[in-house]
Amino acid sequence: MTEKKSKKILIGIIAGVVIGLVTVFGFIFVFILLFLFGGPAKTVKNPDKYAQTLSYYSPGEPGHSLRTGFSAFPETIPDSAFEDGRRPDFYLWFKDTWDDPTAEVYLLCTYSDEDYAAEIDRLKNYTKVFTEPEVSEKKLLYDDSDRFSHPVYLAIDHNDRSYEYAMDLGDNSIAYIYTAWKPNLRNIKKIPKEYLPTDYEESLTMENSCFDAKGSYSVYISDVQYEGQIDRMYDCSR
Repeated sequence: MTEKKSKKILIGIIAGVVIGLVTVFGFIFVFILLFLFGGPAKTVKNPDKYAQTLSYYSPGEPGHSLRTGFSAFPETIPDSAFEDGRRPDFYLWFKDTWDDPTAEVYLLCTYSDEDYAAEIDRLKNYTKVFTEPEVSEKKLLYDDSDRFSHPVYLAIDHNDRSYEYAMDLGDNSIAYIYTAWKPNLRNIKKIPKEYLPTDYEESLTMENSCFDAKGSYSVYISDVQYEGQIDRMYDCSR
């Protein structure tokens, strides 16, 4: 074998190894990106698919489970919200990011007098019951302070880097809002900024919105005395 031919073979081998390594590292890089930041975001905008969409993204199978039971949201949208030329404004954005999903859910409904009164009554009287390690209850927090532009019923208040609440806009209209791991206003895609708390970004820092952050609230977490210690029970069912 001539020296010239040997060099060509060696160059070919080196080129093959380099291409192989680049390919392998490329696959690893893409895998890390998908693992950390999720694949393409999923979006649903059709209010006719509201109930099945919330059911699909409620706690359950990994890959499409949000850490909420959507307690502040209605289970279904009453027919009156579709009458007299009205149509609910619905938007769900979901990305399966590492550890916790990133999400934004928004629903705006205008109801009949009867359905509006029934929904306000549901929000006022909603009770989340925990049975372990002992029976306890939690309710939606009512807040009509200047922190929000309208009165709200809070299921989650800057806990686990999330918000969930129903906002009573008056005139038979209610806006329902859920955000998870969207700590910056620039990342909000649909929810009107005026419907978010005035301290939205400040309240969603890691220090202020971690699982056990002081002043945060979640209807899905029960703090109970158990054998002389505080035991935190997390239950995301509705």
